Amino acid sequence: MNGKFNELNFLIERRHTQEKYFKNYKFYTWKIKKIVQRFLGEVKVFVFGSILRKDEVPRDIDILIISPKLKTPNQKSKIRVKIFEKIGFGSPFEIHLITPEEYQSWYQNFIKEKVEI
Repeated sequence: MNGKFNELNFLIERRHTQEKYFKNYKFYTWKIKKIVQRFLGEVKVFVFGSILRKDEVPRDIDILIISPKLKTPNQKSKIRVKIFEKIGFGSPFEIHLITPEEYQSWYQNFIKEKVEI
């Protein structure tokens, strides 16, 4: 029982810590855009997913970053690390780094609602 209690406390504390991100997701998304622009120049950044749906509690904050310069998995990993170094590795952001071609061939088929930052 003690192990379950500790796990529950951890999850509750984690959720409280993440509340600042959920309450201020537009600010943090704008910050993410500025971080990525330093490395890639002009990018398109969108918020999508459960954070935009008012009828459910968001589990994470989906951020879509589109740039023709995002060609390799290694490059995407480096950008993702730079983002989390600045905003916190424990943040609830789910970062999707893609090219315009990847957006056209995959993402546009399932993203119903998005907001550009």
